[in-house]
Amino acid sequence: MVSEAGTRNPMDRSPDDRIRNIVIVGGGTAGWMAAAAFSQVLPRELTRIRLVESDEIGRVGVGEATIPPICTFNAMLRIDENEFLRKTQGTFKLAIQLVDWTRIGHSYFHPFGEFGLDIEGVQFHQFWRKLHMQGDVPGIEEYCVPAVAARLGKFAQPATDPAAVASRLKYAYHFDASLYAAFLRNYAESRGVVRTEGAVRDVTLRGEDGFVEALLLESGERIEGDLFIDCSGFRGLIIEQALQAGYEDWSHWLPNDSAVAIQCESHGELTPYTRSTALPAGWQWRIPLQHRIGAGYVFSSRYLSDDEATATLLGNLESPPLVQPRILRFTGGRRKKFWSRNCVALGLASGFLEPLESTSIHLIQVGITRLLALFPDKNFNFAEIDQYNRFMTSQYEGIRDFLVLHFKAT
Repeated sequence: MVSEAGTRNPMDRSPDDRIRNIVIVGGGTAGWMAAAAFSQVLPRELTRIRLVESDEIGRVGVGEATIPPICTFNAMLRIDENEFLRKTQGTFKLAIQLVDWTRIGHSYFHPFGEFGLDIEGVQFHQFWRKLHMQGDVPGIEEYCVPAVAARLGKFAQPATDPAAVASRLKYAYHFDASLYAAFLRNYAESRGVVRTEGAVRDVTLRGEDGFVEALLLESGERIEGDLFIDCSGFRGLIIEQALQAGYEDWSHWLPNDSAVAIQCESHGELTPYTRSTALPAGWQWRIPLQHRIGAGYVFSSRYLSDDEATATLLGNLESPPLVQPRILRFTGGRRKKFWSRNCVALGLASGFLEPLESTSIHLIQVGITRLLALFPDKNFNFAEIDQYNRFMTSQYEGIRDFLVLHFKAT
């Protein structure tokens, strides 16, 4: 049975074929987002959800800026926004400010929401461009409510009246990713998700078809499952090490392969936008939270050493650091298969695109919601698996091209 929205009802299955045991490998943002969503959507009496993670394994944890669909995800979980902001030390985000990208000393906003109104079927930006070339109108940002509000350092909830200009305001959040994971962990565990502390020693595959049969922990415990969600980070414990899905390297398009990250004292008024400042070998981020400022320098190691990047970042800080700088390594690209056999990769296990447009958490969300729309039974329809992989590939490629445009066009 397919709903009017075109998604399969995950409970419309033969009782013997239904997925009964979901095993999530890895916590962090990806793992606990998946656990929370599954615990909300799937009936607790029919599906057992177990998350395996080890406190000894470090997490990247720098994805603190989001885009507006995160509001839809939180609404799906029926999360109270005020509680969420308190627990994650979150702030509102209306836009990304890009500084020195076009030329030194110049800045512009990439805001959420729409620009102007279309007129008689013709898109607004076409009218604006014609008049702007004639010198008759100001910059296009003046016709976007979130852009104007961001520039003024203001925020208000969108108006409920669709006829009001303020109803066109779109927003997202900045938050502490580790606090968000902890918040979702409490949410998921209160809905029956079971967390197991431990590191995975081995992955057992079924001999007849190569499907994942069980995880073997360092403690000796064996954990069987019907569906496995790989949130184990860059190493791809199941999707790559066991199933060898392959990785498509995009570093020839996206040469930034390193980042140095730091946390600073918060000061002054909170700005409702993320700031990205272009630098000679990459760009620097600034993310305002209630309790601190997140900062970092994304760069290409071919053109800059770790020490040089760290010195540049420290020299640009606007407030004293709270921790020592941390170096991160990554290879821009995606997994060749996001869903292989009975394993779906989410988060860093599925790929990584530098955080210039705050899309890392969004890609986790997209993967979860698409999986729920194509939720399998134990027979694992390969047409649906292929459909999932095609969709996720298009998502990654679209964001990749958008990121390339930033560097190519400015």
